[in-house]
Order: sequence, then C-alpha cells, then structure tokens
Amino acid sequence: MGMVESHRSKTQQQVNMLDYEAHNDALVWWIKEFNSKKSTPYKNTIDKIDTFFIVSTMAKSDDMGGLSNDYSQQLEDNTQLVSISPYIAEGNFSNKFVAKILLSNDEKLLDIKDLCEKYPDKTFYFTMGISTFPLNDKNISYENIINKLTELNVDNLHICFVNGWDMYTDSYKEFNRLEKMIHCFRDWPHTKLKFLMCNNKIVRTYRKAFPDADVQYYTIYHARIFDSPGKKSFPKRIVEKSANQRRKKKLICLNNFEKRHRTEVVDIIERYKDDIFYSYRQKDIYLEKEITPKFKRSFDHNFMRNQDSISYRIISNTYSWIANETLFYGNQNPGGEDPNHNGWGVYSDNKQIVEGFITEKTFKAYYYELPVLVVGLPRTYMHLRSLGYTTFPEFWDESFDIEEDDTIRLELIKRQIINYLEKPFEEIHDIFWSKQVQEKLEHNKNLFLTTAKNDPFSSLALKEKYGY
Repeated sequence: MGMVESHRSKTQQQVNMLDYEAHNDALVWWIKEFNSKKSTPYKNTIDKIDTFFIVSTMAKSDDMGGLSNDYSQQLEDNTQLVSISPYIAEGNFSNKFVAKILLSNDEKLLDIKDLCEKYPDKTFYFTMGISTFPLNDKNISYENIINKLTELNVDNLHICFVNGWDMYTDSYKEFNRLEKMIHCFRDWPHTKLKFLMCNNKIVRTYRKAFPDADVQYYTIYHARIFDSPGKKSFPKRIVEKSANQRRKKKLICLNNFEKRHRTEVVDIIERYKDDIFYSYRQKDIYLEKEITPKFKRSFDHNFMRNQDSISYRIISNTYSWIANETLFYGNQNPGGEDPNHNGWGVYSDNKQIVEGFITEKTFKAYYYELPVLVVGLPRTYMHLRSLGYTTFPEFWDESFDIEEDDTIRLELIKRQIINYLEKPFEEIHDIFWSKQVQEKLEHNKNLFLTTAKNDPFSSLALKEKYGY
C-alpha cells in the first residue's frame, strides 16, 4: 500500500474501484438495460427507490491517484474523471433488484437524459470520485462535464463526489482543491450538489463553503464491517449474552502492517501479554487460532477480509479496544514516514495538520461494543464526538487528543495505556459494567448499525441479505 498501509495496491485497487466490465449485475446495472424490458420484473422494487448513482465509463482514473507508489500524491498530470470505489455487499442476489449504481457508456450522456426523462420523480446523481491525493484532481475539467450535464436539460440530475476509503487533506502545497470546486461549480445550483467524504475535517470545511449542498461524512467501513464474514454467529447484543461475567483480558489491540506508532504501543502492551489479546501480523504475531497462518503482502482478499471477523470468544472476553490507526503523525506527509518532513507544505508560515481521517480500526470497537482508546491523529476524539459517538473518559484521560505535537501526544497515550493496564481486573470490570458505560456502548452500537444499514450504495443489498 505504498508507504502507508491504507494505500491500496494496484491489485487491490482494481478490485475496489468500480469495474465496468466485471460487476455484480444485481448491484450494478447498465442504464441501457435499466431502461429496457430487462428491468420490468423489478418494477415494484424500482418504484420504491428514490435515488440512484450514475457512473460514466468516462471516469477512468482511480481515486488513489492512478498509481500506488510513493509518488502517487504528485500525479498532477491526470485529466480524466475519477471513478468511485464503493463498498459492494457480498453475496448472491440472483433474481433480486438491489442496485443503487447505474453505469453509462454514452460519451454524449444521452442515455442519462433518457433515464431522467423516463423517471422524472427520481433523483439521479452523476457520480465521480474525489481523490485521496488532491493533485490528482487539479487538472480535471469539471466545467466540461458540467456543460454536458447542463445541455441535457433535465431537472432531476444532480452531481455527487465520493471517497469513502482514504482522504487526508484537501490541499497540497500551492493547490487548494476546495477553491477549485468553488470556482468550477459557481454556476451549478448547489442544491444539486452532494459530497460523500471520509475525512470529517474536510466535510466540515465543505459544509461552510457549500451551505446549500448536501455534504456528508461517509466511509465504506461501517457497511464492510457489518457485512463481515462470521457476522451471523454474533448475538444481537454481545453484552447481553455475556451478561455481567468477568472477562479474561483487559484489552485487545490488532495490528496488520508495521508502523512506528504501532510498534511503540505494542512494545508497551507486550509487558502485560498475559492480560491482553494482541496481534502484529507483519511481525508474525497472531491471535490464537487465527484463520490465516502467515502474512501476505499481496493483499489476498480472504486474508484482508478476515480482519473484520474477530471471533465471539475473543470479543466477549476483553474489556476494551486499542485502535492503532492508519495515520498518527499529523505533522507529516501521510505518504511517508519521515517525522521531520511536512510533505503537505507550509501555508502562511503555519504547518498543515492532517486530521479528521478515521478508519475501520476505530469503528470496529463500536460494532464489538467495546470502549476504545484511539492512537490516531490530533483531535480524533473531537471528530468522533461530532459524528455522534460517545467516548470513555471513565477509562482514560482523553486530554491527549488536542495535543498537536505528535511525539508528546504519543507519550501521553502510552502513559494512559500503562495506567489502565496497571488497574486491577475488579476495578476495570466495575467500570465496564457501570450503567453509564453500558449506555454509551449501546448508543455507539446503535449509531454504527444505523450508519451501516443506510450505506448509500449497499443499503438495499444489506437489507435483502440480512432480512431486517
């Protein structure tokens, strides 16, 4: 994954990015087929769907910048529209209609015009990716596509930008992507503009810049975790099944790829190895009876997928979760590990601090009903609370969250981990089963589930698959 483990390899990117040739035709339909008799058997279902996302085959660039190497953030020669990488629910949906994505292969977009006119009461979003690395979008001519959409002269056609995987910042050196967006969409009605983005700092900035647009925090991870293998073996509420029993471990900390902040945390918790569950796959440290016996750098799908499926036996026997996030060092380029280099540049003599990017490493704690200590970017807790999640000062002093000096913040976090692990089991047990903590765990679980079930691209498939 390049120099940060969140980067998708070329092989993995081809799997995640919407494939126009090989796709699940229950989940992704060509417009020409959707407008034909082929969709007739599903008319009742289609009538109930208010919105669809249209992706044009003109969108050929991938949202990681075209290449997955150390220089992918510098590919400013891209001029192609960026495609999207939604989470597509897994399963067999034969003879079902669960699609929210429609594909257009007409460069004049006339198939979109026909679609909008055939279904005037539905909203269709012409959907493009917004890139992980801002320079990948620098030379894209949004004005050109806006002109084409305007010429179609249909009222129910909107525009949507999506990135639910990786977004670190919206600026790179002299280039500010938001300023480009404001300029390009100056004549397009903002009420017909949607942004679905996985960085909460960027989301909040765009909401101020586009107050009439629909700007939402969106990540693929809620739906992916909810749809994880082994899910059906879990009870509806883990804490209800496990009741008030004493658990065997104080925390669980799962790690795949080697990163400096993870190594420092693991070096601390290993001193308490009898009281914890932990893994560090790149260092050949695995959970007991873990499905995949060895680390695979090739991003084997089954290997990467089982990280979302921790056994009930383990989850129900620990009191807390440490999330060693993808990014920790907010003062440096996420594409590199050099702590002395601010790769995102200097603006008005102020360093740009990367923040607001949160991954499945944190969100899994909410699904598994555990208090979480996040080893992540500055103000991660602030962003989590703004998304509606509650945090757990009952277990840890969270004041480290506002510390921008990465070295100091990491030391403060390590101190909190040690303080927690020095507590006797009885004290941790009483805090965990307190009414206040249990109410928070239930709140976070419910918010997580609501978010997963309302995934904009897989909601119909997930509902069909799990029958809720």
